[in-house]
Parts: sequence; C-alpha cells; structure tokens
Amino acid sequence: MEEWFEESFRELRRELRRLMREVERFFEPVVDAERGEVEPLYEVIDAGDRILVRVDLPKVDKESVEVSVIGNKLVVKASMREPLRLCDLPYYARCEVTGYKLELEMPPDIDTEKIQATFRSGYLEITLPRKKAYRVKVE
Repeated sequence: MEEWFEESFRELRRELRRLMREVERFFEPVVDAERGEVEPLYEVIDAGDRILVRVDLPKVDKESVEVSVIGNKLVVKASMREPLRLCDLPYYARCEVTGYKLELEMPPDIDTEKIQATFRSGYLEITLPRKKAYRVKVE
C-alpha cells in the first residue's frame, strides 16, 4: 500500500512539473522577463488596399510610442507610465513590466514610405497602404 501511494505521489509531482513547463511556454512569447516587455493585444485587418494594425497600449503616453520598419517587420515599442508587477504568476513573481514590444512581419507589397500611425487614449492604429499595381502595355 505504501509503495502504491509513493508511486502515485511521484507521478503527481511529474505531472505538476510538466504542467508548469507548459504554462511557462504559454507566456514565453508574450512576456520578455529580462527586458521587462510584454506583447500588447493587437488585431490585423486586411482592408484590400491597406492593412490596419490596431494595438492596445494602456498606461502609455503618446510621446513614448515608437513605430518603425526594420527590414520586413513592423516594430512597435512603448514605455508605460508606471511599471506593472506580475506577482500572481509564480514564474514571473519578481518581474516588472515597464513597456510593450510588438513585431509583425509585413507582406512584401506594403508602401513603407506612406505608413501612418495615430495614437489616442491608449489605442494605436497603424495604416499600412499597399503599393499600387501598374499594368504595362505590351506593344
């Protein structure tokens, strides 16, 4: 009976460790604990002639928002007015989040010279216009 109980307890501990690893993997792409950055909530809408990217950036002032294009990636960075502590998650208990970072791969037909961004009340909207296609007359 004792042996059965000990084996069951060992199995339970193995399962709990596996579950904790899965939970940590779930948060890995969202929180960068070393840099104190979190990936914000966002949505991407294909509107035909343009792509709209809407990013939720609470606790952020307009002056701290940076939007840039690096290669074929759209990069959004912003600093929070005050840090956010992640005390309720055991893995991140000592982690403070001080900003946001989002990297999105852009399609090749985006006209990077005409990208526009507006920020209002913690909400960033980026318009990525598509390049116009031209038909060449063949003679």
